[in-house]
Amino acid sequence: MVRDSVEKFLNSTPNSHTDFPPPHNDELIKCIKNLNKNKAPGYDGIDNKIILNLPINCITTLSIIIENIMKFGYFPTRWKTATVIPILKPGKDPTDPVSYRPISLLPSISKIAEHIILSRLNDHLEENNILIPEQFGFRKNLSTTHQLLRVTEFIQEGLNNKQKTGAVLLDIQKAFDRVWQDGLIHKLINYNIPHYLIKIFHSYLSNRKFAVKVNNEISQNKTINAGVAQGSKIGPVLFALFINDIPKQFNTILSIFADDTAILARNKNHNYVHLALNRHLKTLEDWFIKWKIQINADKTEALVNREVWPWLAPLPRSAGLAATSSGVSGSEAAWPLPG
Repeated sequence: MVRDSVEKFLNSTPNSHTDFPPPHNDELIKCIKNLNKNKAPGYDGIDNKIILNLPINCITTLSIIIENIMKFGYFPTRWKTATVIPILKPGKDPTDPVSYRPISLLPSISKIAEHIILSRLNDHLEENNILIPEQFGFRKNLSTTHQLLRVTEFIQEGLNNKQKTGAVLLDIQKAFDRVWQDGLIHKLINYNIPHYLIKIFHSYLSNRKFAVKVNNEISQNKTINAGVAQGSKIGPVLFALFINDIPKQFNTILSIFADDTAILARNKNHNYVHLALNRHLKTLEDWFIKWKIQINADKTEALVNREVWPWLAPLPRSAGLAATSSGVSGSEAAWPLPG
């Protein structure tokens, strides 16, 4: 059904669009001035010092290119290749690939185009109040501090009323890297995102590539078949839209910042807190399976007030989760990878 929805959209939308605010030189100049001149270049080797000194005729040409991206819904192939620099995590084994944090470098010209396109998306999201209020990431005038204040107030109100507060802190495994792309486009269609933007995002996500660079040696390109682009400007907001329909429940609250997700419940009855959290976890489990989202059980925790509930047993990689009076237990539900 999801794939059919995406195919129907792509086959029925016009080849070109004119219903968008075109980019202007002043907009590009403002974006270029904010570039960090010391940032490493992407795959194209063009560093920000060059871009910061572009003459006006080059900026005009870039503006025309971006306008055509918006008109035809096509993101240039050469702008979709990332250079990945592996950085060893402190104190980790250098012979183990898991010990490295991948830093993704994209062409700066690509990120300027992203900035212009993202501004159109953000305007639409704000005007139509699309992002759920529980999501505090990537939103104007909101930060982690605001979300922490919200959670703190919820817990404090419970303490004032002699209620116990329980929370489950969920870790989405490789959140940005494993987004189901057809599922994302399907959701953008259902949110009535402007068609020209959906076409851009479909092109932007399709057939992306990366190459790994170590000691000035660079690997062959590999194709990326899932996820939103790491190191991009558009990727985080697309991820927020992908999880925007996360199920809610009347007797719990959701707290979300980017991919960091917590569910909280409070009551004077300890068992009621467990029941409320477990019911919400079951609903989330079904939703995670439907949208091919995987939870990292090892990094997911349950706690009540200040006491962290100990694990009953190590959870399998594919396990569902359940909060109990003595810990967090696993179910046999699968959490499949995107395919």
